Amino acid sequence: MWILGIAGSHNSGVALIRDGKVVVAVQTERLVRIKRQAIHLDRMRVDAALAIAYCLRYAGIGMRDLNVIATSTPFRAAKPGFALDEKALAAKHALPSFITVPHHLAHAEYALHYSPQQACNVLICDGSGTYEFDRAGLDIKEDEDEPVKFLQGVAKESISAYTFDGGNLRLIYRVADGPVRCGSSECSPSDQYTRVKSLGKLWEWAALYCHGSHNEAGKVMGLAPYGRSLNRTLTKSVVLDRSGKPHFTFAPLMREFHCPNLDCRDVSGQMHYQDVAASVQEVTNSFLVDLVRYIGARHEMSELCYAGGVALNGVTNEHLRRSLDLELHMNGSCEDNGTAIGAALAAFHALTGDRVPEEASDYLGCRYTSEEIAQALKCNAGTMVRLPRLELLRRTARALASGAVVGWFQGRSEFGPRALGNRSILADPRDPGMQKRLNVEVKRREAFRPYAPVVIEARADEFFCLAGYASPHMLRVVPVKVDFLPAVTHVDGTARVQTVNRQQNALLHDLLQCFEMESGIPVLLNTSFNVAGEPIVESPVDALRSFKACGLDVLVIEDNWVTAAP
Repeated sequence: MWILGIAGSHNSGVALIRDGKVVVAVQTERLVRIKRQAIHLDRMRVDAALAIAYCLRYAGIGMRDLNVIATSTPFRAAKPGFALDEKALAAKHALPSFITVPHHLAHAEYALHYSPQQACNVLICDGSGTYEFDRAGLDIKEDEDEPVKFLQGVAKESISAYTFDGGNLRLIYRVADGPVRCGSSECSPSDQYTRVKSLGKLWEWAALYCHGSHNEAGKVMGLAPYGRSLNRTLTKSVVLDRSGKPHFTFAPLMREFHCPNLDCRDVSGQMHYQDVAASVQEVTNSFLVDLVRYIGARHEMSELCYAGGVALNGVTNEHLRRSLDLELHMNGSCEDNGTAIGAALAAFHALTGDRVPEEASDYLGCRYTSEEIAQALKCNAGTMVRLPRLELLRRTARALASGAVVGWFQGRSEFGPRALGNRSILADPRDPGMQKRLNVEVKRREAFRPYAPVVIEARADEFFCLAGYASPHMLRVVPVKVDFLPAVTHVDGTARVQTVNRQQNALLHDLLQCFEMESGIPVLLNTSFNVAGEPIVESPVDALRSFKACGLDVLVIEDNWVTAAP
């Protein structure tokens, strides 16, 4: 059974599963080269068609081979359709039926799919999802287990919790807050849009206030360690009471904070913004510990699957793990693009009653052929030499140990916001000047922003406080144990770690081994292969363009060692 999943969201994606297993998935932004490209399900256009064609081409099938198209969206639910002549389209492609899936249920099925699928709770926390008044019109309905619900106004879900008994997934908790209309006491006079109160929306506000765009929550997280959590207005903006009801108090934020960074300047060293970021991080840590503790008191479980946009916060993830002694199961695409997979999985379960667990992997995109790579490299005026694999690894390791910054393009592209060693820029983490060099010359981004390490899983506890747990998706921020990794150690002595073993990524694992032979450590700096403002590279053409724009020393693209023209 072939099922296509479409995430109709501000961070859209398309996925294809077969008989309950994920075959391929891609974020739309990687193909159209516009960050956070949206898909609107009721008027899907060329951007959606590109992502659909990408998945079908990889699998070697056509639209006629699909059994179902599953969709999920945090927007108003509408009948999915293409902005084309649907009769002509259907006649040509024999379009299958659509199945619509609640947004948080799609998140939950995605999170559960890559877990051990033992008894556990599942938590979804984001900005907002399905409108409650749209729920009855969706094709898939959630099972419930006497859930605690806090619904207000024209409600949109923002927090959902489920319990899983090994077979059945049931809703046990939901928060759905109504939009606050402009002109009310909860909006500033400049607000021209409807706002939902949620933890995710607090981060959007902080991102807009500190960095000029509501999409920059990751920057807020990176800025927070420079600040002090002193502002009571912020730290009391999200509170959970004893009944489990969250209270979002945003009106004082609009009244008290009058200096938004709307021109997107670098706020490195500016204490006001640093303190705002620190306060938002603290209230998030505190609120989610209280929430998970409340849910666990009603449905006691030692394991938690966790997804939604808020789950990208590696600081809070580690705070949850350590504060509550949780076994936390997470996957790399916990934001909205992952609901493309989740929607397809939800449809499969609804149609068959089955779930088919898999080992977690984010390497779900395409692998490009030698011919495609050769065609792209014809545009390079520099040198190119094809090397045997072992020689390629040794040469790359020597270059990295000598201070080179390397573009690394290998195998299947990653699905999600992190480059995990297939579309990466790599460098030496021992170099004390490397962070500044990358921020100023290569990535061209703010001075405060840190870089992440990748380390061989079996050796990770020598360098990082991982307590024996792996971190394959770069979703844990933990203390660094050593003082000789300055390029990947943040101002508070932590790092957002990626661990890798040979089964997950043999080539990256072997490169780390070769780098250890040159440097004495199996650790590299790993950041996404892109310039500021662009999505991570997808194709060989993207890689060559970014290689030139970033001023990298070397591009290693499959077995090809590429340098730019002098």
